[in-house]
Amino acid sequence: MVPSLPQQGPSEQTGGQRPLGSDGAHGWRRAATVGGALLAGLSLAAWAATLALASGGATAPAWVTALALYGLPVAFLLMAAAIVAGVLERRRH
Repeated sequence: MVPSLPQQGPSEQTGGQRPLGSDGAHGWRRAATVGGALLAGLSLAAWAATLALASGGATAPAWVTALALYGLPVAFLLMAAAIVAGVLERRRH
């Protein structure tokens, strides 16, 4: 059985603040975090492919090598910017 919770009306919200993620200000941070995580995963896969091809004596295509080389720093910067923006947003409230 689920306990009954009192209903909160619009005037009863805590502190007059909206919950996180309810407006567009947090949307770019979520997109930056998800994009950074996807780019990091793709970069690690490209890095692994580059190493696997090199161990077999072949050369990886230039775009795979570039993705492995530049993808991780870009992903790190995207996620770091999202974290810093989140910290600054929380300090303002």
